[in-house]
Amino acid sequence: MNQILVFLVVGVALASTNAIAGSIAGRPQVMTWVPAYGLAESMAAVESNSMIGAGLTRLGLQLWNPSPDGRSIVLAPTNKDGKQVLPDDVVRFRDWAKAHNIKVLLTIYNNSQVSAHWDWALARKAFADNRVAFSAALIKEMDKYALDGIDLDLEGEGDHDVDRVAYAKFVKELSKELKTKGKLLTIDSFHSPCGNAPNMRWWADWRGQVDAIHSMGYEDLYEGSTTTFTADGKPLCEGGAFIFKYSWQVKYGLNAGYKSEQIVMGMPTWLDSWGEGGAGADPVSHVREAQALGVGIALWDLQLAGRQWRNANTWEAIFALRAKPGNGWKALR
Repeated sequence: MNQILVFLVVGVALASTNAIAGSIAGRPQVMTWVPAYGLAESMAAVESNSMIGAGLTRLGLQLWNPSPDGRSIVLAPTNKDGKQVLPDDVVRFRDWAKAHNIKVLLTIYNNSQVSAHWDWALARKAFADNRVAFSAALIKEMDKYALDGIDLDLEGEGDHDVDRVAYAKFVKELSKELKTKGKLLTIDSFHSPCGNAPNMRWWADWRGQVDAIHSMGYEDLYEGSTTTFTADGKPLCEGGAFIFKYSWQVKYGLNAGYKSEQIVMGMPTWLDSWGEGGAGADPVSHVREAQALGVGIALWDLQLAGRQWRNANTWEAIFALRAKPGNGWKALR
């Protein structure tokens, strides 16, 4: 059997089993997002290689913002002039994903092409000041478009630990509502326990309530990393540990009470190479290192601007990550 045929067989097999992939214990997820500013580019990317649709398991539609009053949500602007995402855009990507048996999530985020910054005050007004109404609005919109769950991408730069309790209460109540509907809840987190919100120190608050945590390190994260981190005005993070190694992130997640497949490593799809050391700097090497640890991967974003992210070799490695996760994480316990 030649190599091209092998790719096709694997792709067909994964496509036929994708519908249950999200519920199989021990199976890492392959998550990506459609950004509001990259609608056409994202659709062009998935149409460039059929292996992409066969390899993904979850798709976040990052197309909604909290409303200014914090009680509802609105479709996000696609550009700095404020042109909004259209309902037809949501339906188009949802239908494409459903046709490929990919779970589709409503991603709510507190940034936009107009605001051009992560507005934590806007996020806090929603999840803290109007928790019940905001949760109801998220669920109503999810149901309106027949989506499979909600992905929280509410980010704050700086020290926001004062809001940790309120955020945890919001997550707990939203999770309860979603579980009654059989829906997913995932959270996008900063990749350090020493700054910003939400961060790794908050992970333990959500144990048993979320289906996955996406560690948003992207080009910062790689197994060969020997980088330390110090947040502004704070001591050296974790005593100078190499916190951006995939294996360190997984160990932290395990200690917080998660399974390895619930910890999802962010990878930068605008780059063909990042980091150094380890198995290599190319996407295939990084995917194989994630596979060895039994973790999922979160690809930012579906525009796949780096040419290697549209290549057959990369998606063959992703198929392997999904089909046969490694057991390297066991050594970390």
